[in-house]
Amino acid sequence: MKISVVMAVYNGADYLEQSVNSILAQTYGNFEFIIVDDGSTDGTWEILSGITDTRIRKYRLPANCGTPIALNIAVEEAEGEWIAIQDADDISLPDRLTVQADYIREHPELIVVGSRISCIGESGIDPARLRRVESNLNYGLSRDELYRNRYFVCALCHGTALYSRARFFRAGGYDSVYRITHDYDLWLKLFQLGPIEKIDRVLYRYRVHSGSLSHHDGMATYTEKLSCGIRRLRQFEYGHRTGPIRVIVFANKGLIQMMANNVVPHCPVQVRSYYENQLHADTAWSLFNRGEVDGIILLQNPDRKALADYFQNKGMVINQHLFQL
Repeated sequence: MKISVVMAVYNGADYLEQSVNSILAQTYGNFEFIIVDDGSTDGTWEILSGITDTRIRKYRLPANCGTPIALNIAVEEAEGEWIAIQDADDISLPDRLTVQADYIREHPELIVVGSRISCIGESGIDPARLRRVESNLNYGLSRDELYRNRYFVCALCHGTALYSRARFFRAGGYDSVYRITHDYDLWLKLFQLGPIEKIDRVLYRYRVHSGSLSHHDGMATYTEKLSCGIRRLRQFEYGHRTGPIRVIVFANKGLIQMMANNVVPHCPVQVRSYYENQLHADTAWSLFNRGEVDGIILLQNPDRKALADYFQNKGMVINQHLFQL
């Protein structure tokens, strides 16, 4: 089973050698390593040029095109049937590929397998933030749990993924529209093609630092995630309908404003009403029950769990008419 490890790197000189060496030290033998420098200007290419290991193939883009495009190029160049992601500032534990390859052999129906992670934080990163990131990325294990929560959370830490190259192309690869949440989008598409699981073992060390896109602007990350999630749920859950879907949104005041200004204008959705709390649950249910809206979306809100329980008790089904994003 040949594995192609792929990496896209942009101005990643600080941690690049550690990351590359963690792959070169793998106990698994049958792999190649494809690295695409996405137009770096910080000495990244010079570091790569100094690495002579014959398992590595290096490509340099003339300008920064974005991670999704760089990764698509890497997967296009890959020769393996399975693709392993390695992010440029993270570390794979030495037996990562061995454990994942064995797991795929034992569960041949899987099209993607990830793992648990532990976090590495640079100096100055709040330890509480590291714990939150680690908890979020380790959320869910079984295929059923990951599938049920597919819109709510990103199913896998991107760098832990080992996925079928054939299914990747069938899903359409990485969408360059999503410069931050391209992994969340890819998992949503791959969930339509087969099961995804997470190994209950730490095989990857995820670095949290001030230079990461998601750390730099959390609201931009969440905005892009919402746009992606709504686009895909419209496609996959309401594909039989024509035109935009009609929804009610529950969220706090700040997210209502963000949703109205930055998400809805770019998505195939019409928002019938925005509500801030569960005092409006009966009204929302009546609108849905009368067929005036197609679904209800729950965003970050103190009442979200109570709302989800209320609507499910009314007979609404998660990921059919009721969505947590």
